[in-house]
Formats: sequence, structure tokens, C-alpha cells
Amino acid sequence: NCRSLLRNIDDINHFMDELRPIALALQETHLHDRSPHILRRHRVFRKDRLSDTPSGGVAVVLQGGVACSEVPLCTPLEAVAVRLLLDHLITVVSLYSPPNTPLHLSELQGLVGQLPQPFMILGDFNAHHPLWGNIRQDSRGGVVERFLLASGLCLLNGREPTFFSAAHTTFTSIDLSISSPSLFPCFTWNVLNNPFGSDHFPIVLESVVQLPSLLKRIPRWKLDKADWSLFGLHSTLDPSMLSSMSPEDATLYITEQILNAAEMSISRTSGNVPKKCKPWWNKECATTLADQNRAWGKFRRYPISRNLAEFRQRRAKARWTRKQSKWKSWMKYVSYINNFVPAKEVWDRYRKINGDYRCFAIPTLDAPSSSLVDIGNILGEHFYNTSSSANYSDSFSRFKSRAEQQNISMTGGDSEPYNQPFTQCELEMALDITRVSAPGPDAVHYEMLRRLSPESLKSLLLFFNLLWEKACFPHAWKHAHVIPLLKPQKDPSLPSSYRPIALTSCVGKTFERLINRRLVYILEKQKVLDKNQCGFRRGRSTLDNLVRLETVIREAFVNKQHCVAVFFDLDKAYDTTWRYGILKDLYACNIRGRMFQCIKNFLTNRTSQVRLGSTLSKPFVQENGVPQGGILSVTLFVLKMNSLARVLPQSISYSLYADDIQISSSSCNLSSCERQLQLAINKLCKRTDENGFKFSAAKTVCVPFCLRRGLSLDPALELNGTLIPVRKEHKFLGVIFDKKLTFIPHLKYLKEICLRSTNLLKVLAHKSWGSDRKCLLHLYNALVRSRLDYGAVVYGSARPSSLKMLDPVHHLGLRLATGAFRTSPVLSLYAESNEMSLCKRRQYLSLTYASRILANPDHPTYHSVQRSQFYRLFENKPSIVRPLSFRIEQVCSSLQLRLDKLNLIQNTVCVAPWNMVRVFCDWTFTKFNKNSISALAIQQEFLDLEEKYKDYVHFYTDGAKTSSFVGCAVHSGRFVKVKRLEEFASIFTAEIYAVSFALDNILKTKTRRAVIFVDSQSAISAICSLKATKNMLVEQVRSKLNGALRKGHNIKFCWVPSHVGIKGNEEADRLAVSSGNCSQYQASLPYQDIKSLIKLSLFRLWQAEWAMESNNKLHVSKPVLGSWESSSLKNRFHEVVLCRLRIGHSFLTHRYLLYGEDPPVCEHCGDHLTILHILWLCPEFDTERRAHFPEFF
Repeated sequence: NCRSLLRNIDDINHFMDELRPIALALQETHLHDRSPHILRRHRVFRKDRLSDTPSGGVAVVLQGGVACSEVPLCTPLEAVAVRLLLDHLITVVSLYSPPNTPLHLSELQGLVGQLPQPFMILGDFNAHHPLWGNIRQDSRGGVVERFLLASGLCLLNGREPTFFSAAHTTFTSIDLSISSPSLFPCFTWNVLNNPFGSDHFPIVLESVVQLPSLLKRIPRWKLDKADWSLFGLHSTLDPSMLSSMSPEDATLYITEQILNAAEMSISRTSGNVPKKCKPWWNKECATTLADQNRAWGKFRRYPISRNLAEFRQRRAKARWTRKQSKWKSWMKYVSYINNFVPAKEVWDRYRKINGDYRCFAIPTLDAPSSSLVDIGNILGEHFYNTSSSANYSDSFSRFKSRAEQQNISMTGGDSEPYNQPFTQCELEMALDITRVSAPGPDAVHYEMLRRLSPESLKSLLLFFNLLWEKACFPHAWKHAHVIPLLKPQKDPSLPSSYRPIALTSCVGKTFERLINRRLVYILEKQKVLDKNQCGFRRGRSTLDNLVRLETVIREAFVNKQHCVAVFFDLDKAYDTTWRYGILKDLYACNIRGRMFQCIKNFLTNRTSQVRLGSTLSKPFVQENGVPQGGILSVTLFVLKMNSLARVLPQSISYSLYADDIQISSSSCNLSSCERQLQLAINKLCKRTDENGFKFSAAKTVCVPFCLRRGLSLDPALELNGTLIPVRKEHKFLGVIFDKKLTFIPHLKYLKEICLRSTNLLKVLAHKSWGSDRKCLLHLYNALVRSRLDYGAVVYGSARPSSLKMLDPVHHLGLRLATGAFRTSPVLSLYAESNEMSLCKRRQYLSLTYASRILANPDHPTYHSVQRSQFYRLFENKPSIVRPLSFRIEQVCSSLQLRLDKLNLIQNTVCVAPWNMVRVFCDWTFTKFNKNSISALAIQQEFLDLEEKYKDYVHFYTDGAKTSSFVGCAVHSGRFVKVKRLEEFASIFTAEIYAVSFALDNILKTKTRRAVIFVDSQSAISAICSLKATKNMLVEQVRSKLNGALRKGHNIKFCWVPSHVGIKGNEEADRLAVSSGNCSQYQASLPYQDIKSLIKLSLFRLWQAEWAMESNNKLHVSKPVLGSWESSSLKNRFHEVVLCRLRIGHSFLTHRYLLYGEDPPVCEHCGDHLTILHILWLCPEFDTERRAHFPEFF
């Protein structure tokens, strides 16, 4: 009995930390339905008393990872029951019987009748009886005695007292522990001497047998503490052994070698769930707690009023000490989150403050299960059924059976370039991934593969090529461990509520990456994938489909048409994909030989086991579908989805994003839309019946978009004989499209989730302590503004009055970050934080999106960002909201930009993966810091380098950028080339163009050996990197360089520091600067350079608007916009004070606006009280002014 959980929460937390009980039964919690969620790392099942004043109430508290489910009860008693899994299932009941309420035998019997066996009833019965240690017996004790005799249950109590009465200074026993007979010998019963803030002593039931540790986790590698040099030494792979082994034995050999080396050089975690740390605990907390315990011991021995008063005094002091220690520790922890610590640590602390720690939880299902293995088997059975052939329709099953009788030819294709052995360059690209991924069943991590020695990497490549030659995919890589994750807002007792996360071998996924890179290259080069498929494709995003749909609807509105859209949902699409159909599609794409056979092997004989903690279920076979978690799976699934779109008529507009399908039709006649869509739906259904897919009629939605007033009939569309539900709005790829396309429902939803996200900023942004401005702005941009940015290109077409509902979110974020007072003008907020308004932000996002699309004429959204064919019609109907292309034109006109006149580099085909050649770069000079070493030493080092490359032709490149021009230059002996680029080109582009001109000369003059000296690290890194790039200029240079290397040219790069007296580099720098005198070269630029032009144009417009604010207090001290370095300080209090002084709004001077008062006046001179008046004008403070600011006098 805790006698108010909230009041004694500090003692309850201390109790939980000390004893770490699996389950805790509490009485008299004094909670109500509005009480906050407490004990965040635990699961709490409550039954609160319905009363005006806090009283009564019971709860059962469980450790976060314990498998549990609530048992519904129908009883007048205050009781809550929970079923939990230990070594077997046990039901725990917390019961409270108030002393002023009669206790009836029938109520207790009715409660027991609802409890699953075995069970334990723990509670405060307020009953006295000699049977459990009391001197006297009352009526309630008699009821409990009759209940025990009639039910055959066991009483676990000893005779120790469990309750202390402060009023009578007596000890009695009124808290009882009753159990089923089968549990009686399994537990010992003890009473703790420390009441932990209550007047009832905690009772501890401890199992007499060792319970299995259900919260055991798989031990993890401590990669951050690894000895990688030792790992590389012991992880040697013998190529001769690999050549003589079978694929399965070779796989086992490589795995064992890597794991043996890891065991020697990398430590592991214990696998136990970590204890809750208490960084706030200090010596003073320990001392005051010890004093409290001593005072309690003294009072218990000598229960007199003086000892009781002393105990209460010591307890209050201990509580106050812990509370102050927690507060100071919290302030210190939060204040550490600033711009001066690494970003990783900032985000780690953010996640901890936000409570993002997710303790491993074992599900308890509504099924006969008595162990962890049983639960895993139930989930595994469900996941197996998801991919079972029983999900297919009878018609498709018959079609599938007939089709699979025809064997697909496996011959041919050996001479195709994509079937060549993998290269070392391809392996490096496959391993060059930044994303951290959990290891599979073999426990081999990606980082281990990356840290292999060069010799071992060659052996690993040999192993992959042996598998490739035999078209083999080892069985160990086709086995997955599946982690069940509960879906949001789903019932945890149902197996269907869990999403399977499959973990497969990282070595196997590296092999998949090698194959997938080649497969994607072939599909993109041959333009096999549907042009409107935007899922999992480079250069495509969800925004493309959103823009196209909005454009179609807006154009229908201006033509006074209906636009009816159908949003399909494929049921279990990933798990029921027809594997034979995938192979047929691959064959139709002319994929033959090793690649075809290897993919076929990849798809067959897939198995999995559900993993709960460290417990595994029995193995299950995945009968159909593409494997969860596979690298190849996504590409194969998208390829299979191609077959659906081919049947759609030309009159239907459609979009694809993986398995999200949307079709629409526009017409003045609604019945015409119905007819067109019904034909398309029928064709889609027929095609799905031929490919194993199945549409979910319940989740497929139809939305009729129309601006016509008055009543109109809903479209009647059927899907396999079932009427498709018609909705007024639908969330499509994260954006809510409503019937009239006002986007008001989406704006309301967006405002709600963004305001929720700002709660953490409120925690971090105290006015006198906490995180600093820069860090808070970064967090705001990442957590809140990123949500506002998504879809802003589309929902930005909403009416300005509607869009204003998002402005308070933006202003709140900026106020929290800067510490500005609540009454600060919004224009001052923008200027002080150097953040644009949301309106300008939407304009920036729209223009940058359009510039990216205009660089790719093959993009499905290309025509949606160009002038619409209904341009004149929109001009004549100004009340109709314009589509994106019109909005872009309007913004460009106001900014005096012409995006359509910009010369952008078009998308180019990348180099084939099997043709990639590693580029050599000499980084000798990176060991020198030109700021700490003399230029003569660097020049001497360069002379030695020249000697090293004496047989090479030397090229020197450089770029230059000023406020008026951008240029680049390259020279080598008599060859000199100087070009002036567009003034908005970046210095990075200038450097890349200089390298490109050098390569052109090397190819033109057929120079066999050349070294290019470049002083830009970023340019060299981009050219030499194996990672994919979105910069088409870099891609062009890479392609040119790769072609030269494959033709036998020996081209090397060397980075040299600039402005240190290296003759060739100084000459290249002089030539680049001289490009300002040249006529402009009409060079194509990457769309990334347009971003700076757009940002500069918007900044000029913003500056012009700010210049008009002559009455603004901040404008006096900051007439020119930009970031203030003086605003970023290490002390949060100083930052806030400085911000409020500059803006001119503070609590003293502007509180009247919040409280409806008169403006304050100076009590010394009677003038209006302002910041300027206090700091500069009031004669009363002249002495202080001269003392603190003598430089102004």
C-alpha cells in the first residue's frame, strides 16, 4: 500500500531501483483518469477510483520487457489483474478493500471465478485475524478465513506485522498474500523493514527456483571499443582453402574466421537489460538516506512521539536532498546539449530525454501458450501463413500451377558483361555504406567486413566470385531471424499486430549488393521500369507523385471537371509476390546466365525463426514472396509491380510508389469518370489475378475531387464485386488530399503533430539554463521544420489564410530557440534567428524542386513544372488556385529569375559497375598544416613529389569565385585554358570544370601518363569517391576519367595546399582570377548551383522588406540581415538576455500586452519605459551607464 503513488513516487522509484521486482502490486494509488503516465520504463495496469478527491485505486507495475496482458474483470471490488509469463503463466491481482466498506464472501468468490489459474491475490484487505499475526479478529478477518477454507487457496503470510498506525503507534498485519495451491511451494514470503515513505511495509515474494531470464538479449559487439589492428591480424582468409571448398563449407569457414578474430579483439555486452542509472545520486543523498533509515530503526524499537517526529524530519530532508540533486543534475545534463559538443552526442541525449529507449518487450497473445518458445511459434506460424499459397485466389492458384510447369531456360548469357566476375572496385562500393545495420544469425557485422585487411578483402572477393561462377546462394544466408515489432495503435494480443523485421547475414547482403547494383544499372539503362514508378529509384521521391496528382486535380478544376481518384491498397503484396513471375519478368528483360540463376537461387528455400530476446522459435519456410530485409528484394518487387501498370488505358492518369497505386480520371461527366475508372479497375484486377497480388477492398478508397456546388452523387465503383468506399479525404503518401483540395485537414493535422514535437524544445529551452541557440535551432529544423517542409511544395497551394495556421508553430520554435519574449514581433524573430518565414521557405522548396526536375527531361514530373497547356484558362479564372507550374512562374517573376532559361546539365547514364576503375589520389600533403609549418618546407616536399612524377605530364587546376564572377583555369606547359562561368556557379563547380578541361586535353593529345595537381580536397574526394552522386557534372567527369583509364591512360591526382608558393598552383590561381576579364563561357551547370541563386534572390527580397521596417526596435541595431556570431554564447542566460535587449521586448517593458494593462512609465522621469530608455536615455542611471560602458563617454 503506497498511500498515494504521486506523493511517494521518489520512494517508489528508489524501491524499484533497489529490488528490481518483476511485478509490483500497489494499493491506494490515489490516481484518476487525468493522472499522467508514470514509471515510464515499466508497464502500469491501473484501476482508478471514480471520486472527486484522490483516493483508493490499485495498480500492477511490471518491468518493461515482461510478457503480460490485462485480465478483464467484472467485480465491485477495487482490483486489477494481469497475466504475465515467468517460467509459466501466472495471474497477479492487486486488491484494495477500504476499511469503511463491507467485505462480502460472494465478491471474493466472484473475483476468483474470473481469474486464470494459477494466480496470486496481493492486497490490503484491512482484515484482522490471529491466523496472520493479529491479536484480535474482526468481521472482515472472518470473511477472509471463510473464503480461504471454501476456495482451497493458500495464505502465504507469516506472522510479521505489515502496517504501522501513526495514530496509535501500533504494528498490525492487514496486507495479505493469497495464491493457488500450485504456487504455494514456489515462493518465500518476507516483509521489509523500510516502509519507503508509506505506513505499510513492502512484502517481497521471492521464487525458490531460479526463474529463466526472459529479458535476456542477444549480446552485442562493442564496435566502438574494438582493437581493429588485432582484428585485421587474426581475420586472415586463405584463398587456397576457399578454392578447394564447397560453397557451404567456404561460407562457414569465412564466418568462423571473422568471428574468431572478433572474439579476440572485440568485447561484447552481457545480454542483460541495463539497470536504470542514477547520475544524480551523490554522497549527500546516500548520507541523508542512511540517517532516515537509522531514525526509522530507532523509532521501530522505541515507538514514542519524539522518535516519530525525528524520523519524519529525517525523511523530509532525504526527500528534499534527492529532489534538489535530481534538479541540479537535470540542469547540467540539459545544458550540456549545445553547439560545442559532437552531433552524435546531442542526438543521443535528445533520444534519452525524449524517452525513446524501447525496452525489449515479449508479446502475450490470446492463444494457448505456456512458454516463450510457444509465443515465438505462434508468431512464426502467423508470418508463415502471410506468405502461404492459401492467400492466393483459386483462379490464380490454377493459373500458377499451369504456368510453373513450363521451365524457364537457364542457358546463355555467359558472354554478357553483367555476368563477368566482380571487381575489387565493386566490392569496395558494396562495403562503402554509412548506414548501420544489425547483424544476422551469423553475428558478423558490416564494420568487421570493412576492417578486413587488403589481402583478406581479396580473398573475400575470390569467395564471392566462386559463388557467382556457380550461381550459388548459400543456405546460411537464406535463413533469417525475425524480430516482431508492434505496429502503432494495434492490439498487442493479436499476432497480426506485429511487423516482422528480418535480420539476415551481412556477408550475404554484401553479395546481394554486388548483384543488385548490376541489376539496377541494367533496368535503368534499358528503361524497363515504369516511368511513373517513383519508389526506391534514384532521383525519385514521394513528392513526385504528390505534385502530379495535385496538377491533375487543379487542371480538372479549371476545366469545370470532376476528377475521381482511386487509391489502392495491395494486401500482403511483399509476402505474396509470385516468385516464378519475377523470374519470367527477368527473362523478358533479357537477364540470363549467372545473374538469372543466382537470383533464382536467392528466392528459393527461404527460412526464418522468430527471435524473442535470446529465445528462438522453430524454423519456418517462407513459401512465397520476396525475402524481408533483402537488398535484392526491393528491386525484384518493383520489377514485378511493372506488370500492373501496363494494362492501364492512356486516358487514365496513374502513379506508383512501390506498392502504393493511384489512378484518376477527369471529365465533365461523372459517369464518364466512373466508366473509365471501372474499366481500368477491371483490367488491374485481371492482371493481379495473373500475378498473385490481391487488392484489399476494405482499404482501397475513392475520392471524388470537384469544386461544383450543390449535391452530387458519389461514384459507384466496384473492386471484385465489392463497392469501393467513397471518402471526402484521404492521406496519400503522407499528405491529406480533401475533396476540394483546400488542404485544411492536412494543415490541421500538421499543426497538431508539430506542436507535439515542440514539447521537447520547451524542456531544453529554459531562459536561464539549457541548450544554446545554435543547437536548439538545429533541433527545431530537424524535428519540426522538417515536418513542415515535407509536402510544402504541394500543400503550399492552399489559401494564404489557411496556411497562416502553421505560422504559430514556426514562431514558437524560433522563440524557444532564441529565448525571445512572447510579445516579440515576428519580423524581429526572423531577423534575430536568421530564419526565413514559412512563406519564403515554401517558395525556396518549390524552386529548388523545379530546378532538379528541369535537369531531367525523362522525369515523370517534368511537364508538371513547365507551363501548363491550360495557361490561358487559368489566367482567365483567377479565382481557381494555380498548379505548381504557375506558382513557380509567379515566384520567379517576383524574384526576377528565369529557371527555364538556365543551362542545366542533363542526367547522364552512370558508368557500368563492372567497368568502374579505382582512381588513385596522392594525399601526401595532408600530413602538413600550412598554418603551422613554413611554406619553404612545403615547397621542398613538392620538389620531392615532382621528382616522383617526373615521367608524368603535370597539370595544375584551380577555380576562383568573387562577388562579380566565377572562373576556372588549367595549365600544363604550353597548354593553358581559362574559362569564365555563370556568376552563381559554385567554387566547387569551377574546380570540377578545371579538372574536366584537363581530362579533355589528356584525351585529345593522347597523353599516356599524367598527374593533375588540385588544391580542392572536396573536388578530388568527389571525383575519386565510389559513392553515387546526384551532381551530374561530377558524374560526367567520373565517366570521362573512367573511360580514359580503361583505354590505358595512367592518370593520377595529387592534392596540394594553396597559396604556399607552389609555382604551378600559383600560376593556375592567377589564371583563374584573370577569368574575370574573359567573356562568359556557356557552360552547363548542375542544378545544385541553382540553390544558392534561389537563396540569394529570396534573401534580397527579404532584405528589401526588412529595410522598410523603420519603426522596428531590432532594425536600429541590425539593418542588414545575416547571422550574428555574437548571439551564440556558451551561457544560455546571457544569450536570452542579449536577444531580448536587441529585440527591445522584455517582461518589464511589455508584460502589459499580455495582462491587458497600461504601458509602463519610468518611475524616475515619467517617460515610457523601454529598453532604450533604461540603457541610454534615463538620467537616473547615468552613473551606472558611465561605470559599465565607459567607451561611449
